[in-house]
Amino acid sequence: MLIRWLLCLTCLCLPLSGPCEVLPGVEVLARDHREELAGLKVGILTNPTGVTRQLESTIDVVRAIPGVDVIRLFSPEHGLRGQHFAGDHVDETRDPVSGLPVVSLYGATRKPTQDMLKGLDVILYDIQDVGHRTYTFVSTLTYLMEACEQAGVAVWVLDRPEPMGGEIVGGPMLDKDLVSFIGIHPVPQVYGMTPGEWARMIRAERTPEIDLEVIPLQGWRRGMNYGDLGWIWIPTSQHIPHWETSFFYAMTGTMGELNRLSNGVGTPAPFELLGASWLDGLAFANRLNALKLPGIIFRATSFKPRYAFGTDQMMQGVQLHISDYRTVDPALVSESIMFELAKIAPAQDLFTTQQTNTGGASMFLKALGDRELAAALAAGKPGHASATAAKELAAFKQRRDGYLLYR
Repeated sequence: MLIRWLLCLTCLCLPLSGPCEVLPGVEVLARDHREELAGLKVGILTNPTGVTRQLESTIDVVRAIPGVDVIRLFSPEHGLRGQHFAGDHVDETRDPVSGLPVVSLYGATRKPTQDMLKGLDVILYDIQDVGHRTYTFVSTLTYLMEACEQAGVAVWVLDRPEPMGGEIVGGPMLDKDLVSFIGIHPVPQVYGMTPGEWARMIRAERTPEIDLEVIPLQGWRRGMNYGDLGWIWIPTSQHIPHWETSFFYAMTGTMGELNRLSNGVGTPAPFELLGASWLDGLAFANRLNALKLPGIIFRATSFKPRYAFGTDQMMQGVQLHISDYRTVDPALVSESIMFELAKIAPAQDLFTTQQTNTGGASMFLKALGDRELAAALAAGKPGHASATAAKELAAFKQRRDGYLLYR
């Protein structure tokens, strides 16, 4: 064990160009923690992304450990095998592959009930995330930790990399009155943490009595994006087909909640496109390129979604092309696009009706998370984070530093 620990420390200290084998938490678990799991009643919360580098399912890996009794599986949004569309009610009760019973955490309830946790000693969490607040897997992890704290069930997080590299932190913070399942905890939209680091934050700030163990990645260090790993990317959902899509989701995902523009969902390039029937794509591309945002180029294009907003309509707009993954700031790109839209299309009232709807805050406002920024967009006032927002983001970065596992 000492030799492995020293090897891990060596990897953490290597320059980014240096060779280093990176192992996901599930492989570290199978290698180093078999005896700790033996004799336990185990539940697993996972989806198709829970695999080894050779694509062996975490479910199969854990069931093969001698003495381990996996008695129940749990599924997040999109389902245990990823077959459900975004937002669809997941009502699965049995896994057709393993035959194990399945508890849906995106169906009748999103937080496990005490009955769902009966008979379990520990729940293993193994899901690849995309590093954006509105992506619901960390919300499911948060609710799981709250329920398990109450039930006295341990949670082990089998860690996975933050695909954008774990260094990018930005975007609006979350107002307290806008907390929802697409914004579960006060963090910025892009929070720069792995699932294990997120869990450490939740334990400190919400579930101090939980029995939490994070099985860390071996060899991963900040600044390594998913493309640096040499791993196969398993889509985290139907519209995150590539690891690069995590960047584009952070740029245009929030705007999809306006239901006034297409962000490429329904095309082969989800979140890489942005358009509308009324938009002048060439003029829009020129305006955005004139901002000289680092690491991004905008190209005028037209496209026709097969489903979702703008189905079978010709959209005029732009395609986003990342020229440098090391310097691009997805949160800055997102905010810059929204302000340009507010300035060039006031007649469209894209943001003026987004403050509330009949059910309270609109989905766009919940996804954005910041009423002050929403008001600035509605007023068409150019600019970026206010002094208050900048102070809140700086405070989060200081909070975050205490939860980081990798440097």
